[in-house]
Amino acid sequence: MFLTLAGELDAGTVLVVVGAVAAALAGSPEPRVIVLDLGGLHFLGAAGVRVLSAVTDHAAAQNARLRIVTGGNAVVSRALRLTGADRVLDVYPDRGTALGAGDGREFLRLAARMWYA
Repeated sequence: MFLTLAGELDAGTVLVVVGAVAAALAGSPEPRVIVLDLGGLHFLGAAGVRVLSAVTDHAAAQNARLRIVTGGNAVVSRALRLTGADRVLDVYPDRGTALGAGDGREFLRLAARMWYA
C-alpha cells in the first residue's frame, strides 16, 4: 500500500497522516507494509517527525510495517537526520528500495534458521 504526501507536514496537517495510515490499516486485506512517500513535501516540521514515529508504532501494533520514503528530498532527509529519526524509523531513498525490503518475515525466518542450526 502506498501513501504519498505533498506540501507541508507540520502541526496543522499531522491529523491527515494519522487518518490516512489508520484508514490503510483498516483496509481489507490488512496491509503487511505501508509505504509513506514524503518526496513531495516542501516542509517537515518537528510535529510531523513526531507523528511519523507515532504512526510507525501504531502500524507495528497492528502487525504492519510503515516505511518512509524520502524520494531524494533534501528537506525531508535533513529533518529526519537532524532529529535522529532516520536512525529509528524505517527510511528508504525510493519506493523500489522500500518495496524490495520485503515485509520483515524473511528476517524472522533467517533468525530462526540461525537459532536452530
